[in-house]
Amino acid sequence: MISTSSQPITETNQARISPLLLIRRLIARKTNPNVRPCLLRRQSSLLLTHIQSSLPTTPTAWALLSLAVSSAVLQHELRLQRLLSVPPDVFCDLLHNKRMSRIYKKLSREGGIFSQSVVPSLFVGTRGVVSSMAAYALKAGGTRDDTKTKVSRIREVMTMGADGAKILLDWEIPNTASSEFQSSHCGEINKISSIAQPVVLLVHGMNNDSSFGYIRSMMKTATSRGWVAVCMNLRGQDGMGEVKNTTPRGVSRPYRRFERSSITVGEKATKENATAQQKRIGNSRIHRRRTALGNPLHIASNSIRFPWNIILAMGVKHSLLQNFPVYSQHHERGFQNAMKKAMLSRTIGQLDDACAPYILRNEPNPPYAPRLGYKNGKEYWHDSSSHRYVGHVSVPLLKVAAKDDFLVFGQFSRKLNHCLENPNVVVVKTQCDGHLGWQESPPPSRDTDGKASAWFGGGIGSWSDVAVADFIEALLETRNEDRSREEIRNNGRNEAVSPKLVSKL
Repeated sequence: MISTSSQPITETNQARISPLLLIRRLIARKTNPNVRPCLLRRQSSLLLTHIQSSLPTTPTAWALLSLAVSSAVLQHELRLQRLLSVPPDVFCDLLHNKRMSRIYKKLSREGGIFSQSVVPSLFVGTRGVVSSMAAYALKAGGTRDDTKTKVSRIREVMTMGADGAKILLDWEIPNTASSEFQSSHCGEINKISSIAQPVVLLVHGMNNDSSFGYIRSMMKTATSRGWVAVCMNLRGQDGMGEVKNTTPRGVSRPYRRFERSSITVGEKATKENATAQQKRIGNSRIHRRRTALGNPLHIASNSIRFPWNIILAMGVKHSLLQNFPVYSQHHERGFQNAMKKAMLSRTIGQLDDACAPYILRNEPNPPYAPRLGYKNGKEYWHDSSSHRYVGHVSVPLLKVAAKDDFLVFGQFSRKLNHCLENPNVVVVKTQCDGHLGWQESPPPSRDTDGKASAWFGGGIGSWSDVAVADFIEALLETRNEDRSREEIRNNGRNEAVSPKLVSKL
């Protein structure tokens, strides 16, 4: 019970009153309209006097106080880190897919990525918002040819035949495989022969490009295992500002279904196949595996809360401003009005409603014919949500999400049943690292035998990078095992048939 007594405080009883009692009296009197303002000011000044008198007066005392506060904060962070340092939760159907069951056993055995704890870094990885900001803020630079990491970097500009759009492809090629790439001195590709190594195709997320840290980290992990990595920068998304959007007939928005930080792997792919895998997923000549990081499954722009709805809108506006000289060439009045509404919109929902009639799109079914426009932002987000298509995925798919992902996990968990109905889909949920912030949970370093040699940190890439790469390697191992069994079976049949033919002859 809070006392509301207005008994004056004299100098004789001032020393006997604790600061906590002063705070209670101050709160009670602020809620009492009959208390005079001068009395409130007297109580406030008295509280400040008590606080100042309780502070240290010598440098040694200040040092001890700082040490005590730092120790308490560190203990709290260590306790939080221990609570979050647990192995990920894995959801998959092991009864109806024997191949996926074998993959799960490989990744869940001792030392496997599914059996290891995801250990977040202190102060950053323990907080989803901070780790997510780090993933977007930390951009990786580098030169075209990085001899230290033994990787050659090549930038390719592709011109689409349908509308003349320019698509940027940033390649990272291990030097062991660079002999297959004949490139000029300026870094442009003249000719690419057949690629024997697996090709990892990355598609960045909304308002991103290949220069973002989480993309570079995945490419580095792929090349460290001898694979070829390539990131496709969607229309108008060039962090270096070299190539602008050249399709003024509509607005290109960089998110479609699985294209929120998605990764596709193809083997023995030619140049043309490697750049068009996302449209030819049913081509049986290329062995594909797919992963999706931080994919919302279903999300509507009006469900994104403050302040993220404003931040996402600012990112789209930045992209529109970068390509504004091209959009200004479109003289259709409705398009210009839509651009004005988009630039004046406050949230991502308002921006989507303004741009929806002029957003470029493709039909969801072959031959993926181009179309222009949606009725409104709600129809646009419905078409972009992947939960309607994940049940029809016929190739192995790994989806990774974090429980503290403030942006998409709520919608992701509500549509999780669509993933569990498909035996080709594996869902992995971590307890920390927010939206694409797994770089704050570095994997353990590994010895020459591939076993983890350190409990925390030291490895190449982020935790999600290693999870994706291990998933791909497990798929390759199971495929090779199946091929070996098939060859042995065929050889046995041939040996059994040969004696019969000889006896007949």
